[in-house]
Amino acid sequence: MRGKPGSFLAMLARRLTKIEIHGQENLAVLERPGPAMIVVNHTTVVDVVVVVGTLHKLGFTVDGPCETNCPHRRHLRPVGTSDMWNFPLAKQIVTGSGIIPTDQHDGRSAYRAARAALKNNEVVLMYPEGDVKINSEASPRSWRPGAAAMAKSFAMPILPIAHHDTRKLGSGSVWRSILQALSKVFHRPTIHMLIGAPVLASEIASLSLQATNDYLEAKLTETWLQVKAFS
Repeated sequence: MRGKPGSFLAMLARRLTKIEIHGQENLAVLERPGPAMIVVNHTTVVDVVVVVGTLHKLGFTVDGPCETNCPHRRHLRPVGTSDMWNFPLAKQIVTGSGIIPTDQHDGRSAYRAARAALKNNEVVLMYPEGDVKINSEASPRSWRPGAAAMAKSFAMPILPIAHHDTRKLGSGSVWRSILQALSKVFHRPTIHMLIGAPVLASEIASLSLQATNDYLEAKLTETWLQVKAFS
């Protein structure tokens, strides 16, 4: 499936959901060369399909690692749970799409791979919460430190993206979420996704690592509150 996973994910997202996209104008920050990071709230394992498929539709390349010193400004490298490699169909998709596998208990190898992608001028997409253990409102939760550490290491824009109602598509374990999502083909839920205002490197340059984490976390929560209002 190499070379086709982005198109497949976009088709799957379109078949399973009605996606309302807001804030597309904020993608303009990615027109300049260099690395960038996208941070997204995480409520179900299948929100990867919605987010990555939609970004492919908006012009992002999702087909594995880029060539050296990537010339394509929207070459996407998502970070996703290694559990997806346990399912044959999902394994083909995530391998071909260049998703960086991460272990919820030890994210060091994923962190190194994400840093290498940024050094290669790719756009790394991260779910900084690290899991899908949601609270009662499904609002963004506390972040793990990896995203903030990379934000401090690279002078790059950080783009917050938030979605709402994605758990209508599926929830629970990877297998259960996939089955629930596939059942939605005849009753597609409407999901809102907001591309928030970018955070520029100058905004966090003087902040400590913890303050950077808190600042970026607040920006994603602010974006989520805005997209929640659309629902």
